[in-house]
Amino acid sequence: LKAVLAGSPPDNTVDLSGIPLTSRDLERVTSYLQRCGEQVDSVELGFTGLTDDMVLQLLPALSTLPRLTTLALNGNRLTRAVLRDLTDILKDPSKFPNVTWIDLGNNVDIFSLPQPFLLSLRKRSPKQGHLPTILELGEGSGEEVREGTVGQEDPGGGPVAPAEDHHDGKETVAAAQT
Repeated sequence: LKAVLAGSPPDNTVDLSGIPLTSRDLERVTSYLQRCGEQVDSVELGFTGLTDDMVLQLLPALSTLPRLTTLALNGNRLTRAVLRDLTDILKDPSKFPNVTWIDLGNNVDIFSLPQPFLLSLRKRSPKQGHLPTILELGEGSGEEVREGTVGQEDPGGGPVAPAEDHHDGKETVAAAQT
């Protein structure tokens, strides 16, 4: 952890994937993001043991990163409860101003992404034409949402949330699978 948080982020990426994080570590990460935030395009926090409370502790620092486009929170212990907080924050256009991709796959009980969450991401990437909606698994009767394009699924069977890849202008897909 100390090596990653020393100096500027290589390739504008803060990659802490696979490093088990404690609440005390999050204080160091928050401090680092506040110090180097102007340079950060991507934050990789996959498989770090994050819980909902830990993500809530990081959100104030993450949401104000001006260049952040990609946030990976996959493989943690997150629940649907944190989606409410993320959705509320995404409603504010001054928070996560450039985020177009959030990976929430392989978490405890996040099987789909709510429409307000997807619509908030869509507003951040207006160049996207028609974004596919998701299959609302575990919500209501399981009917497909029929706004825009019918839901698509990734090869792993999980619902997907598309976002724009700023590197070559092509669409990429952020999976919200378990």
